[in-house]
Amino acid sequence: MSAYEGLSLSELINLLHDIVPPAPVALWPVTPGWWLLASWLLALALIALDQWLALRRRNRYRREALRALEALATGHETTSEAVAVLLKRTALGAYPRHQVAALQGTAWADFLRHSSQNDPLVSASAAALARAAYRPPEHDPQLIAAARRWIQVHRA
Repeated sequence: MSAYEGLSLSELINLLHDIVPPAPVALWPVTPGWWLLASWLLALALIALDQWLALRRRNRYRREALRALEALATGHETTSEAVAVLLKRTALGAYPRHQVAALQGTAWADFLRHSSQNDPLVSASAAALARAAYRPPEHDPQLIAAARRWIQVHRA
């Protein structure tokens, strides 16, 4: 005879033990492989951030030149001479002084073409950009567009 014989259903239910839940699953990685993966991902993120910041620092002169060109384009005193001065200042910021400072005329136009990898807009307007400092003051949207394009695409 068993100890449970003769007991009613409610008495048997009272004898049951509570359900024991399993231990909660840890959200923090426990194995070394996950720590190694997390370390590599963190290192890659830091390297990518460093590269992005270096690129931003290298292209700061470009952003400032584009801002100055926009100020010239929206201002009432936009002259071809101001655009030429801005292009020369930008080139001096991106290239060594001995390579850029003495350029003028066709040499300056060739430099603009070559440094923009023969971009079609810059190539078509390179001669006009080279003569811009010597032209009478005028507002030329095509000249401003070519200067903007050179600032965006030139490679130092």
